[in-house]
Amino acid sequence: MNKMSKSITIAVLATAVATAITPAFAGQNITLCGGSPGGLWSLLGAGIDAAVRKVDPESNVTYQTSSGGFANITQINQGKCDLAIVHIGEVVIAGRGEEPFSKPTGGVSAIALLYNWAPMQWVIDKAYAEEHGLGSIGDLSGIENTFNLVVNRRGILPSILAEKSLVASGVTFAQIEANGGSVQFQGSGSASEIMQDGKADAWVNATFVGSGKIRSIATNRELTLLSVSDEVIAAMQDAYGSTAVTIPAGAYKWLDHDVKTFGAQAALITAEDADPALVNLVARAVYENVGEVQGVHKAMRAFNAELGASIDQFEYHPTALAAIEAAGN
Repeated sequence: MNKMSKSITIAVLATAVATAITPAFAGQNITLCGGSPGGLWSLLGAGIDAAVRKVDPESNVTYQTSSGGFANITQINQGKCDLAIVHIGEVVIAGRGEEPFSKPTGGVSAIALLYNWAPMQWVIDKAYAEEHGLGSIGDLSGIENTFNLVVNRRGILPSILAEKSLVASGVTFAQIEANGGSVQFQGSGSASEIMQDGKADAWVNATFVGSGKIRSIATNRELTLLSVSDEVIAAMQDAYGSTAVTIPAGAYKWLDHDVKTFGAQAALITAEDADPALVNLVARAVYENVGEVQGVHKAMRAFNAELGASIDQFEYHPTALAAIEAAGN
């Protein structure tokens, strides 16, 4: 987090937070905008609800489905939800006013980083990679053969990260298509089926190591992963708030070498002008009851208060900072 902001705000807020805020928001329904139903974000919503109930049994968090983080930033600004889960990269893109935004869009503050271990996994047919000498996505810049790639749905963050990292590596979607290949935009379920059916050579998505979709592909095809250069990883960190990730050898039974890549980070946010009582309740819940977040899925076992307090791409809500300090972080 921003150390200067932390030092300035904590002393002013800590006393008021400790003495007055929590009862003012007791017994309220808090709306959390997430993503599609049934995914990890909906499980996180349940975990945050459980944590809030531990602080105030009369309050609850209601999960609201949405089209994802970009939409959630807009809904926070419009007051349609009290909290939202977003990717850090989406907040960065919104702040610059890049598509899908028409102008710089801020207005949000952090409560906690939820995870930073969803790497972009460049899954490729092993025989294809060996035949064409592909070990990294940078090697695609020189390929002249037909290459069929599947990325996530058009306009969402993993799709944007795939395209931007390829451009930084010297290759564009247009070049892939000009060589007789294809770029398909599909959700993870459809993409996995396309790969299983042999209708694409590679699939890239930001997903947890051990993904069931990738394991399903591996039942039908021999796979490997392409790496990303240090230079491109650094560029994605600078431009999109990504984080460097190394997928270790053995993470999949067919992966015999470490693979460097970058990953997406997800955060719990609120409006800059959110009710301090609401923010205090939620922040206390998350930082004092990390087990409720850890327990929603095995992918969340690494969550802790120190991680939650580690965002530096945009500011924490001042009341969240006070709760972080009170929790000893």
